[in-house]
Amino acid sequence: VQDIRKSSLTFAPEAGSQRMRNVINKGLTEEVILSGAWEAFQGGWNRVKLYFMLGLPGEREDDIEQIAVLADKIAAKYFELPKEERHGRPEIVASSSFFVPKPFTPFQWSPMNTAEQFESKRRFLLGKVKEQLNQRSIRYQCHDAVTSELEGIFARGDRKLCKVIEDAYRRGCIFDAWTDYFSFERWMRAFEKCGIDPAFYAQRERSEDEGLPWDMIDAGVRREHFLHERKMCYSSALSPDCRHG
Repeated sequence: VQDIRKSSLTFAPEAGSQRMRNVINKGLTEEVILSGAWEAFQGGWNRVKLYFMLGLPGEREDDIEQIAVLADKIAAKYFELPKEERHGRPEIVASSSFFVPKPFTPFQWSPMNTAEQFESKRRFLLGKVKEQLNQRSIRYQCHDAVTSELEGIFARGDRKLCKVIEDAYRRGCIFDAWTDYFSFERWMRAFEKCGIDPAFYAQRERSEDEGLPWDMIDAGVRREHFLHERKMCYSSALSPDCRHG
């Protein structure tokens, strides 16, 4: 990559704190992240993108704050370069999406944050970014909360949602991937008309012995494995790579 134009390099720490990276079994340490950024800066890059998730199971405010702190540490790393080797001010783009629990993962039983909770976390993180010493070098971007909540509803939905989808379609929900056309209110009216509570699918903690809509599908991984990984996640214990035994 040294031979290409120096645009930006992307890292995906996923979580700001080591505790949360352990929860999601992301084997990256802060030392490795900072080392990677330092190598990028030495190679001539001054723009680094960082991808994070908000709303991970067990997340605390100090975990969210660590996203801003990590971005600040990366910006500070750039200023360790001699002045003659710098290419202007660094641009650290911290981007967060909202965590959506998915089938066939250890979090398939976990509740999801509401759009209001996501927005509250987004505002909290933005405030923490503005408190950092190198805030002028940090830019924060965030995914849309209401579309994430809708994604969470359908990610773990069952056949009852078929009539909701049809009703929403008849109300004009067709080009929803384009924000100009997307209407969360239309979707909520469709749920209301069909007598279905969206929180039943998105915000509810599911019991481990509950029958799940996708149980009839063989994904090649046993349910017991996901339950084992779930326990490991909530104890912040790392699991070895499955490819290595």
